[in-house]
Formats: sequence, C-alpha cells, structure tokens
Amino acid sequence: MATTVYLSAAAIDQLTAAQRTLDEHVTSSATGYCLRCHLIGPCPTNDQAAATFTRYGRLPRRTPGATRPQLINARRITASPDPAAHLTRRYIP
Repeated sequence: MATTVYLSAAAIDQLTAAQRTLDEHVTSSATGYCLRCHLIGPCPTNDQAAATFTRYGRLPRRTPGATRPQLINARRITASPDPAAHLTRRYIP
C-alpha cells in the first residue's frame, strides 16, 4: 500500500532554499572547483544543501549543463532513431 507524505510549509521553504543553493554551488567538470565559492567541490555549502534533501527523502532538480562539461570537450551526440538501421543497408559497388 502506497502512502502519501505531505510536507509543511517550513519544510518546503527549506527545500526551496536548498535547491537555490545547489543551483549556485555547482562543481565544475573541468576544474573540480565550486563555481560560486571556488573551493574544491563539492563545497561545504553544497554538502549542507544536499543534506537538507536527504533529511526529507527528496531529490534535488538538476540543470543539464550546469557543470559546464564543454570545458573538457564533452559534446552531445545524436543517435539514429533505429540502432539497427545501418545493418539493413547494402553496399553495392
């Protein structure tokens, strides 16, 4: 049987503040330092915000690209809709 857990307004406020903190204190993929306070990441502020989510059993929202992966030459790749599509084509000289 599934249960529903409701959070108080104070808990929601704490989670909102923790999310804002996590959005600011992101560890760069290229350097390993926090983009906000320039400490080796994850910084203590990030750890405290993550602990808030752990305390309430919730997961934070993540922003794609926040760690700036382009600085280590990471890039998006595209896949064909059908992975087996290249197997059905024949090469005719």
